Amino acid sequence: MAEEQLKLAQEMVASCAVRLGAGEYETAVKGIRAICQYYGGQMIFLPKFKKEKSETAEQLRGVLADAVGDGAAETMLDVLMAQFGGVPLYIPQECRAFRDEIAKEIKERYDGKQETMRDLCRDYKISFAQVYRLWHHAERLAIEGKQPGLFDDL
Repeated sequence: MAEEQLKLAQEMVASCAVRLGAGEYETAVKGIRAICQYYGGQMIFLPKFKKEKSETAEQLRGVLADAVGDGAAETMLDVLMAQFGGVPLYIPQECRAFRDEIAKEIKERYDGKQETMRDLCRDYKISFAQVYRLWHHAERLAIEGKQPGLFDDL
């Protein structure tokens, strides 16, 4: 079940990126991360059609517009309503759905100082222990990325 919930965020990113067009993958990630920040850990009901006036759809439009701008927000909302609307959705927390991305951001930002640690905790709404775990996760990702695979050409 938890794995399906995390895949939802990745499916949303992929669907929105296709509709936004070439080179807009980062915009889609930014928008879906904003949704996970705002609704993370909650069930929401997104209507399937725009003609159904919905407070959730209006909130979602606002969250997306703040993150990616009005044009991209409208396109993303259309995609989300068409593909994921009509059923209750569990929106995963950002730190779970985008673990690798957040881990890399933390690794780049953390300089070993206590004040930086506090800033990271506030920014990502996670504990000190989670920041350390994510930093170590980024270290492992970096090491795995540097090691050649068994069948890679050297």
